[in-house]
Amino acid sequence: MILNTASSIKPSLPALAEHRTLRFITSALLYFMQGVPIGISMIAIPAWLAANGASPVQVGAFVGFAALPWSLKPFAGIVMDRFTFRPMGRRRSWILIGQASMVVVLLALAMTAPAPGEISLLAGFCFALNLCAILNDVAVDGMTIDIVPENERTAINGVMLGSQTLGISATALVAGRLLAPHGFGLTALVLAGFVAAASLFVACFRERAGERLLPWSKGEASEACLAQQHDTLKPILTGLMRAFAVPATALFLLATFLSIAVFGFTDAVAPTLAVQGLGWTSEAYSNLGAIVNLVAGVLALFAPMLIERILGRTRAPVALMLLVLVSALAGAGMYALGPLDGHVFTVLFVLFYVPAILTNVLLIAWAMRLCDPAVAASQFALFMAIPNFGRSLMASGGGWLAGAEGYDATLVAVAVFMFLAMLLLVISSRLAHRVHQPTTRAIIGQDA
Repeated sequence: MILNTASSIKPSLPALAEHRTLRFITSALLYFMQGVPIGISMIAIPAWLAANGASPVQVGAFVGFAALPWSLKPFAGIVMDRFTFRPMGRRRSWILIGQASMVVVLLALAMTAPAPGEISLLAGFCFALNLCAILNDVAVDGMTIDIVPENERTAINGVMLGSQTLGISATALVAGRLLAPHGFGLTALVLAGFVAAASLFVACFRERAGERLLPWSKGEASEACLAQQHDTLKPILTGLMRAFAVPATALFLLATFLSIAVFGFTDAVAPTLAVQGLGWTSEAYSNLGAIVNLVAGVLALFAPMLIERILGRTRAPVALMLLVLVSALAGAGMYALGPLDGHVFTVLFVLFYVPAILTNVLLIAWAMRLCDPAVAASQFALFMAIPNFGRSLMASGGGWLAGAEGYDATLVAVAVFMFLAMLLLVISSRLAHRVHQPTTRAIIGQDA
């Protein structure tokens, strides 16, 4: 009787493709867990290293290497579009692999417990942790394009990125509290426990009805999975090449690369400026990062849709970038007159980070509209790899520039990159309208 009851309950669990609320909850939880490696490697550890005497160049190099996997997403996308365990759906097996791998890396980090002076070892662990996260990220993005109706995509993108930001906030807060007194032994163990518990919840739901819940369960591949999954690499690579054939699309992607410059300041420069320049503790900086990420995450749930409705798809991100540009120039001017105080730094950090997160939501929704579901994982991963590589590069470059030319020089650089990104977005939008290319207009939007 117990076995029969269990078997009758399992099919009653709804499939993600058939249940809107469940899609939003599951996507939000998966993106929240992506915030674990980002929060620890972009906020908590840089502040901890700065508090233990690391230079801006060292912190920038650490962040740049730790974030590098996010620029390798196209390779993961190609593999996922070509290979999958079809009875479990196109993406779900990869999601579970990514989650399990993240738990393993966190447990290894807890057992090794690197000291502050072991920056290379820490960078290696964070590289591996972010590599696990991109498996989650690419698979979830591909699944979203596969099963989420187009009219839900702006909303679900806001939920996903907002949840990721909340995950960053929670991780920064927890790690900031635990790192200084307890090191990585307890910190990584706590994070591993959370990821494991959340992964068990995600594992309870199929992509589509009739598929297997686990590799050894009963079920079969859905018709949609069989129709979209490729047996060779040629159509996948052809789809990727075609993505860059539209000039307006290429300009759009270059704009996303430049728009990420603001994170070069917040990731690599802000920790040393706060801890070494302003005398903050690593916990105080982690708390600031946690609070700002919390605010940005909550706003990302609804603000991008509201801003887009008011200003339109092109003007909305341009307006947010303009806010960052003005803030960067104001900060550079004030720093030139004398060192920033804690209040000015806090305001500047907020005016950088929150608009950058909201801009990302809008640009990600545009890019997602371009993707062909048949090659969604690799195509969207390629689009996202460009700004992610920019973030890694800007972090390394920001640390070098701050060490060589001063903190005000990094603020001027942020303003210049924001101006170029705004210009390219506008040109891309005009070009798309002029040549009347439907696929490009789907990204850039109909507003001039």
